[in-house]
Amino acid sequence: MNNKEKNKTALFVMPRKSSAWKGAEAMWITAGGWAAAAKRLFGEAIIFTNDTSATPKEILSYPVNSSKDKNQKKRSILVRYSPEIIKTLYKDFLLWRASKNGTLYNHKAVIKDQNISLVWEQHDLFPGIGYKLAKKYNVPFILYVHAPQVWETSKWGVKRPIWGKIIEKIEAKSLKRADLVACVSEQVSQKLIEMGVPKEKIHISPMAVDPHLFDDINSNSIKRKFDLNNKLVLGWTGSFRSFHGLDLLIKTFDQVLMAVPNAILLLIGDGKEREEIEKLVEDLDISENVIFAGRKSFIDVPKYVNAFDVAIVSARSSKDFHYSPLKLREYLGAGIASLAPDAGEIPKTFIDNLHLRIYEIGEIESTSQIIIELFRDQEKRQILGKNGKEFILNNGTWDVELDKALKKLNT
Repeated sequence: MNNKEKNKTALFVMPRKSSAWKGAEAMWITAGGWAAAAKRLFGEAIIFTNDTSATPKEILSYPVNSSKDKNQKKRSILVRYSPEIIKTLYKDFLLWRASKNGTLYNHKAVIKDQNISLVWEQHDLFPGIGYKLAKKYNVPFILYVHAPQVWETSKWGVKRPIWGKIIEKIEAKSLKRADLVACVSEQVSQKLIEMGVPKEKIHISPMAVDPHLFDDINSNSIKRKFDLNNKLVLGWTGSFRSFHGLDLLIKTFDQVLMAVPNAILLLIGDGKEREEIEKLVEDLDISENVIFAGRKSFIDVPKYVNAFDVAIVSARSSKDFHYSPLKLREYLGAGIASLAPDAGEIPKTFIDNLHLRIYEIGEIESTSQIIIELFRDQEKRQILGKNGKEFILNNGTWDVELDKALKKLNT
């Protein structure tokens, strides 16, 4: 790449405030990953939220803390005791209003006289200013979709009678005007086509990692803190939600302990189902072998992952498994022997017994046997870790995904 191409700026739009998406940090991580790759390619990348701007490195620490004024607190109390459908409607209204107010942020002062190369935006219920910026600078507009929001949240039980259809039409309009719609999986791609997005605009771009985040990581402090030395650690990161099937993981680990009594299950994350999972652990009388480490910032996660002997992606069902697990890429990028379910894009992307081990969801006995075998075979763990990391470095980095998207735009 010549100097003229190198001295360009890629713009990234996150159509919410910098304090948003707590519990869904993958949104910020995705933007940070793409932006870091764009900075390496073009020379500069700026990420805009509805209230500020940030660098690719800064965005990895989002969401930032936000203080609420007294009126906000009063409204929050009123909403808290309202029916769930009213809470959803109220949140959607606030998000719609924020999307409108976000256009008032002074982006022009930040961009100044820079040579803009492309505009990338995280898809949301309501669009941000990405499309307008792309039109203004006459550059390609990429819209990144983890999943259409009305469709995905309905799978979680969120109900939007009447207004949900209206919002989905807004989503469809936003999607169709992008030059390229990058999505995480084939299932999401099919939904986009149903929403009217031309197939030729759709580009499947799974989650990826920045391998530099796992360079020279020392987890000794983590091992000392949780007394993990001379233990065999099964690790998991994520949110305590039903679709992750953590109850199945706990029952599987209970079986593992019968064969490997010095095993530890280290859970990194938090969520509304944590209390239920903690109770299940107590009921099975395995509390001494299960550690709830809580939610950690993204930049601290590699230290914990590096403390795992074996890592696992959990799931409740293979049905509607539409997402691309970021945590799996992180495990592999760290060189950790990993297990993942036979669901979604995983068996199409990775080779069982070469890059990782694939297990059948709900098959507690067979899954526990795979974990036991890996715990007992250090050489096998090392081979899987080495192969998995090599695969990610060659195929699963944000730089690779950016390159593929740009090639798609130019075809």
